[in-house]
Amino acid sequence: MHSSTVLPLHPGRAPKWLFGRMVRLSAAISEVIIDEFGPDEMLRRLCDKDWFQALSCAIGYDWHSSGTTTVTMGALKEGLSGNTDIFIAGGKGKAGLKTPDDITSGTDRLSISSSADEFKDLSRLAAKVDSNLVYDRIGIYQHSFIFTKNRKWGVVQQAMEPESKMAIRFQWFSSNVDMSDLTTEPHTNILSEMHRSTMDLTYAENLWAKSSSIDLVKDPRSISEALKDLDSRQTTLAGSRSLSSVSSSYPSRHWISSSDISKQGWEAIRRAGELEPDSFSDLLLVKGMGRSTVRSLAFVSSLIYGRDLAYRDPVAYSYNVGGKDGIPFPVDPKAYDDVIDEMRHIIDGAHMGNDEKYKALKRLATVMN
Repeated sequence: MHSSTVLPLHPGRAPKWLFGRMVRLSAAISEVIIDEFGPDEMLRRLCDKDWFQALSCAIGYDWHSSGTTTVTMGALKEGLSGNTDIFIAGGKGKAGLKTPDDITSGTDRLSISSSADEFKDLSRLAAKVDSNLVYDRIGIYQHSFIFTKNRKWGVVQQAMEPESKMAIRFQWFSSNVDMSDLTTEPHTNILSEMHRSTMDLTYAENLWAKSSSIDLVKDPRSISEALKDLDSRQTTLAGSRSLSSVSSSYPSRHWISSSDISKQGWEAIRRAGELEPDSFSDLLLVKGMGRSTVRSLAFVSSLIYGRDLAYRDPVAYSYNVGGKDGIPFPVDPKAYDDVIDEMRHIIDGAHMGNDEKYKALKRLATVMN
């Protein structure tokens, strides 16, 4: 299941006077968790959407804005920059593009340099999965790859959905991922105000389509032949009936032609055929294999093999504490109380002044009640 949170985009930046305090407070909270429970537990909590949200509230940021991801991760990255147990690579915008270099520096700092190349591949694959397989049109603008000295890893990344203008936070934790297939159900939960049915290629029911896509790229002629046949049938139908009538025979999501695969897409398919990928992860990492090409391959598989692709609203499958309006079910007070109690315990043990501690607790209690 997915672990993602959809939040409204808020303009502006955290003021310096606030951000500096967020850095100190988030570092203090993190250090206590690492000292008491270890770095792997700190990583696990960062990859839990409810705990992450509570942390953002506790250190003083807006409870429901997109900055709960970008600013909180920025504060944590700065606050933990000297830590030798856990490391945060990447960030928002240009900082996200520097993730590979950060991973090199971080693995050196944590004395696990042998994991650098593996972590770079995992970071790239996580970004490709969330940008290409789940929703139709999103763009990732924040990517953080987090890892510990014990080689556990996690991802916190955020994208924008253009139609709703909402930010979507995705979270991964290595212990919850099937390392033999990182493209199938790699997340844990989702909390969202956006309800939309989407061709989610991470959905286990679409495993057949991913397997078929791998077979197709090994014989690109079958793709061309299927699309030419489809073009011919659609042209014939369009000549005898209105386009709306044709759409009733070919649903809009299945309306695909040879022109839907760009020159870059065909080049990626050719390159993939030469590489003969063994898994969908390998296919996804082929240079130029973008969202439209991946989805076109899935559509072609559907046409060739006569099977329907599975659609779902990711939200409907993965709530874990419910929604405040009782959709899909009422909030579980105990689950939220556990978050509050845990945060209070953490902050009580943190090394900070009484004034900061009081304000942090007050913010947490106000938001979570």
